[in-house]
Amino acid sequence: LIPFIDLLSVCICFLLLTAVWIQVGSMEVKQAVGGQAAAETTKKPTLWVHLSAAGDLNLDLQDAGRVPARLRKALVKTQEGQPNLKQFSTWLESVKAVEPSLSTALIQPKVGTTYEKIIDVMDQLKKNGLTDLGVVPL
Repeated sequence: LIPFIDLLSVCICFLLLTAVWIQVGSMEVKQAVGGQAAAETTKKPTLWVHLSAAGDLNLDLQDAGRVPARLRKALVKTQEGQPNLKQFSTWLESVKAVEPSLSTALIQPKVGTTYEKIIDVMDQLKKNGLTDLGVVPL
């Protein structure tokens, strides 16, 4: 019994000495979509980019009141197996001219989409002034 008590006293001393060096780190993170109650959220225009495995971009603009119906949905076909970024940029510029408060884009890739295509689309969105980007899981 005495060796057991000795072992416990050593463990308690070790615990008390090392507890001083432990620091709890935290990072403040907000959930982008769905973290607030429906009553307290304001509707911000959001661009949904559905990216197919072939590279086609199916664009869907939601909660944008000033944007005409012809610009709310668009389809950008691939060009040589890659997303047609010129056509995508032209469409983004025309939407930003009508709705300058557009800053949120969510990319939803399909199964089989390469990482390179997702990064290319994100780069193009950043170049056109959309700062809040997200990738929606499958």
